[in-house]
Amino acid sequence: MKYIIVPDRAKPKQLPFYFAVEEYVATKYTDDDYFFAWQVEPTVMLGRNQLTDNEVNADYCRENGVHIFRRKSGGGCVYADEGCIQFSYISFAENVNLAFGEYMNNVAALLQSIGIDAQLSGRNDILVGGKKVSGSAFYRLRKRSVLHNTVLFNTRLEHLSEALTPSHEKLQSKGVASVSQRVNNIGHYTDMSLDGFLAYVRKYMCGTEELVLTDEDMREIARIEEDLASDNFVYGKNPKFTEVRKKRFPEIGTLEAHIELKNNIIKNINIAGDYFLTGDLDRELIDLLRGTKFTREAVAERLDGTDLSSIIRGMELPQLLRLLFGRPPHVKKPEWLKIDLTSTPNSSETANVIAKHHLNTICTSGLCPNRTECWAARTATLMIGGNICTRSCKFCNTLSGRPGKLDPDEPQNVADSIKALGLRYAVITSVDRDDLKDYGAEHWAKTITCIKKENPDTILEVLIPDFMGNKELISMVMAARPNVAGHNMETVRRLTPDVRSVARYERSLDVLAAITQSGVMAKTGFMVGLGETKEEVEELMDDILATGCRRLTIGQYLQPTSKHLPVTEYITPEQFGIYKQTALKKGFKFVESGPLVRSSYHAERAFAAE
Repeated sequence: MKYIIVPDRAKPKQLPFYFAVEEYVATKYTDDDYFFAWQVEPTVMLGRNQLTDNEVNADYCRENGVHIFRRKSGGGCVYADEGCIQFSYISFAENVNLAFGEYMNNVAALLQSIGIDAQLSGRNDILVGGKKVSGSAFYRLRKRSVLHNTVLFNTRLEHLSEALTPSHEKLQSKGVASVSQRVNNIGHYTDMSLDGFLAYVRKYMCGTEELVLTDEDMREIARIEEDLASDNFVYGKNPKFTEVRKKRFPEIGTLEAHIELKNNIIKNINIAGDYFLTGDLDRELIDLLRGTKFTREAVAERLDGTDLSSIIRGMELPQLLRLLFGRPPHVKKPEWLKIDLTSTPNSSETANVIAKHHLNTICTSGLCPNRTECWAARTATLMIGGNICTRSCKFCNTLSGRPGKLDPDEPQNVADSIKALGLRYAVITSVDRDDLKDYGAEHWAKTITCIKKENPDTILEVLIPDFMGNKELISMVMAARPNVAGHNMETVRRLTPDVRSVARYERSLDVLAAITQSGVMAKTGFMVGLGETKEEVEELMDDILATGCRRLTIGQYLQPTSKHLPVTEYITPEQFGIYKQTALKKGFKFVESGPLVRSSYHAERAFAAE
């Protein structure tokens, strides 16, 4: 990597000049990666798509000699001055997200190398002592990744606090009441002078390698600078509009869509905000939307197959639709789904045993609508491996996050609890434990072994995760010889990526095939009401049958909370009946199909079916 040497010139080097250097070098010099550090007079720099009125106190800037300019990269609004160092990095990396992550790690390591405890945090921040000292942004330019970041060394924080005006909602998301509470200077954490720090940075990043810009280079840079300094570029991002939509997404940023409509057709659209661009917004997204009817259905159809995350980092189609149209219209729950969760003496007794033994159940974590009925019949689906799942599927109410260590006493405790409950038919499931080397397979095998030893007359059904498709691990669990082993498909092929966070359609089919091949009775289930078609349901049935699995449950998807996928349709009991008959005609030996059916509902009937 070479360090860019910028010759002196009579005209002041303002922000547009340095951004012009970035753009010019990215276009002209393609033999290496490049880096340089620079400083400017007090300046506010807007992200490419931010609206000036939303982010900047323009009156304060005019009164205090603070310039206002705009950059081509995304991200939030930044204040810079002579005490605020800017780094520019121009890379060959085609994957801008990967380059961004590696670069930010490198900057953090640079600060750590001089004794500053710098830590990466959030989408683009470096923190010291819990406060932001550096932020970054990036964009793609002619197959080059251009990244730049700000490092606060001894900047005037009072200017920063007054010049920037982020929304109260954005500050709340950072847990602070003002900008000044969130930032700090690294000059407080080192004895280095600013000049000494700049010299150290150059040597750390580039050694002795350098590129000295020529007079011809400087003339070409001046032409680019003229465009970047123009009022049209700085202030011309506020388009005509007839509709405005605004929404903050924690994983993306604050988005504000300005839509120009004519006869409810999208004539033009601009998406402002502090998000990060990873593609060409105009060509890859906005051009697609022009001429499209302004309805949720029409926009969804127009963008079907478009990878929005390759244009705006973190963006998926449901989020764009939420921005433009709000929440999907609520589908009213029909009468046949109204259930009685009133406790009975028998259900309370089962609940008490579960509580006494500190057991986790999918009945509770999954908000199962049948839990009162099942508990009254002295049945429950026990959940092992803890109550925190490493996955975050968009249909499931089980907690997701970083789970604790496995409880070595759990296999025996579960076996003792089944004995205490007097279960003739027991069902065991688990959270996904992708954090473990064997994904929890050994724990599963131990649990099955303990249950069978303590309860030799109990029929045992297990509902297992996919173990990332590792057949040896599946075989380990099957070797403990449960009577029935289930693994749910959950939904049709097309919807799987949107519904399940890590699982794959083909991988789940492979799991069912591995269960069948082990000689253990296989079982699976899926939900309807997520937007699948009848043809897709029949295709799913055929794919399941091809694995050798002959036992099936079909139930209605019910949205657990507002954060989960909405119900697209409530399937009628009559249609569930049709699905059952279709499955039986295709070759399934047992089918439980109905609005309230869940994986383990009437599980003993599936085992008894010939």
